[in-house]
Amino acid sequence: MKAERLWEALGEVGDSYIEEILEQTEKRKIKMRKGRLWKPAAAAVLLLSCLLTGIPLLAAEIPAFYQVLYQISPATAQFFIPVQKAGEDNGIRMEVEAAYIEGDTARIYISMQDLEGERIDETTDLFDSYSIQRSFDSVGSCRRVSFEEETGKATFLVEITRMDGKPIEGGKITFSVREFISGKTASEDMLLDLDPASLADRSVTETVKEPRITGFSYPGDVSDDEERKILSQAVLQPQETLYSPIDKIDITAAGYLDGMLHIQLAVTDKLLLDPHGFLYLTDGEGNRVDSRYTISFMEEKEGGKRVDYQEFLFRIPRKELEGCRLYGSFYTAGRNVRGYWRVTFSL
Repeated sequence: MKAERLWEALGEVGDSYIEEILEQTEKRKIKMRKGRLWKPAAAAVLLLSCLLTGIPLLAAEIPAFYQVLYQISPATAQFFIPVQKAGEDNGIRMEVEAAYIEGDTARIYISMQDLEGERIDETTDLFDSYSIQRSFDSVGSCRRVSFEEETGKATFLVEITRMDGKPIEGGKITFSVREFISGKTASEDMLLDLDPASLADRSVTETVKEPRITGFSYPGDVSDDEERKILSQAVLQPQETLYSPIDKIDITAAGYLDGMLHIQLAVTDKLLLDPHGFLYLTDGEGNRVDSRYTISFMEEKEGGKRVDYQEFLFRIPRKELEGCRLYGSFYTAGRNVRGYWRVTFSL
């Protein structure tokens, strides 16, 4: 069996696949139970096959192999990944600059540099596409800490803390990235040409039935009863665009419902360029009035196009909307760069 066939088969570790591996090793026969083989046994067969064919390091370079093995045994997976402190893809280099341990916490500085252009800048965001693989239970985070204009190099701090509080003593860490965004812009505190009182007068004729809720936000001082009410709160049916503050962000619905002013933002390409925004009001005296709640949901349009909505609910008496003004802050990126960058290093 060719190595390529092995990697393609790794999507599912099933009985037929295990039999195929065994036929290529020592032709040993084993009695397998009906249904899926117990994962550790599958992992042992998988590793044995790689060792007998002399390609353990090649296996570690195949993402499908690594992901399957990591789910079964993180320590074994990390053992098979060779140390590689720098890697390149799509003309971009990622490199481990420094790493040190302090008790139960490891701090690693990792840089990314565009070798072909200027796709990396001071706004570069890994867009939650990074992964931190380690052989022990821990929590991790990553944030950009610097950008060097002269070299075009962005540096990120990766922090990993053991969950059991024990000191970190050696081992390997693998850090990988699938995509990043850059060229981010911000349009903050924009006065929008929409009158809140007029928005409240819009007729609310339809709400979304069983919306695909993706998130809520509300202050921490709400009671249990109020929280339950939030979770059952209706959202407005998206309509034609009322206002477009920036590209890919539109206000698509507004109205007064259940004692609150609803204003709905619609965002396209959220998973590509991360456009997003926030709305707030000012009263007649210029005081800022934030939304009491926000409700996020999404819809799949024709052709598979995804639209993400965020509805802002302002708890303010209808009569007090006279003299209020509507403001917003909006953010988006200029580019999305995809690839596969990975570094593995010993602590």
